Amino acid sequence: MVAEYEVVEDVGLGKGMLSTMQLINAEEYGGKVLLKVPGCEGTRERFLIDDNTFCTLHNTEVAAYTFLERHQEKNISYPKVYELEKMDTTADPIKPGHIIMEYMRDITHMYCTDNLKPEELEDAVKNLARFHSIGADLTEEESKEVVRDFVKSWFTKLFIQSNKDSFIGNWKGELTDLLTSEMAKNTIGKLDGILTPENFEKWNDDCQISGVQEVLCHGDYSFHNLLYQKLPDGSFKFRAIVDFQSVNWGNAAQDLTRLFVTALGGKDRRDSEDRLLKVYHDELTAASGGKAPFTFEQLQQSYARFFQLHGAIVCTVTPGLFLTYLADREDGPEKDAFRDKMMEKYQALLEDLNRKHDF
Repeated sequence: MVAEYEVVEDVGLGKGMLSTMQLINAEEYGGKVLLKVPGCEGTRERFLIDDNTFCTLHNTEVAAYTFLERHQEKNISYPKVYELEKMDTTADPIKPGHIIMEYMRDITHMYCTDNLKPEELEDAVKNLARFHSIGADLTEEESKEVVRDFVKSWFTKLFIQSNKDSFIGNWKGELTDLLTSEMAKNTIGKLDGILTPENFEKWNDDCQISGVQEVLCHGDYSFHNLLYQKLPDGSFKFRAIVDFQSVNWGNAAQDLTRLFVTALGGKDRRDSEDRLLKVYHDELTAASGGKAPFTFEQLQQSYARFFQLHGAIVCTVTPGLFLTYLADREDGPEKDAFRDKMMEKYQALLEDLNRKHDF
């Protein structure tokens, strides 16, 4: 059970779906640190998530931090962890569990309405490769602490028909009119058919179907789960990976596609996909003792399959947030630039969802 601490600020409000995050004073850990407790009432109500699901997610994150602590030689950047306690739903009352970790200062929080430059992703890509390599070093018992059904179970809950109708409904009217490509406009009508339980099951079981070796995936490697520092010259420097609740056994491409489609503008993504995949594969090869668990060609084919998943998710889930941010901005050049930046990103994603893949 976590001790009583002075709460300085609720820093997780509006930033996450699966836990609460508070900045607390803990002198034994040097002052201000972060307290993370599983559970979020808004998510519980909207997606009908119960304590058992929150327990699985939280305990997965505890296991992931334990793996990271045991494999310091991988040189993966993540916040220092001070306390790890699993959630226990069999206790009466339920033991909620918690994590206390370092509060990293001078961090700029990034969201789906932001873009990074391809070179600013390289350290994040290399860290991901090193994280993926940990899976080969886990014991049989440690491996059992990681789920294999995350993609199927989580996305099936998120994309029930009523939620899809609500999400995709944001494209009606003005937003679709901002697209200049008929191909992109026509793809909006295909989003519902991409995000189906049948397809989630195929993505979930992709390694068994394709024969590609599974790895220890982060599961939500969007850049809102990466910590960046904005430098004086306006560029961004990668600092750390956070939020390991979605760690699962799966295809490495599930993490790479999620990162690229959320963090890069359309042209930058198209121009740099293969180069960044090569950066990843080279780093994975080095971190795996000179032999990667799959070929570069297998990685490229996997990326094409998982692009369908995460490209469709970004085009389905984020337009509502974009429209809210757009409405809150004053008319003028900055608002126009923000709108144009996001529409370029959406249009490229929608067009590229029509690319051939071996799903």
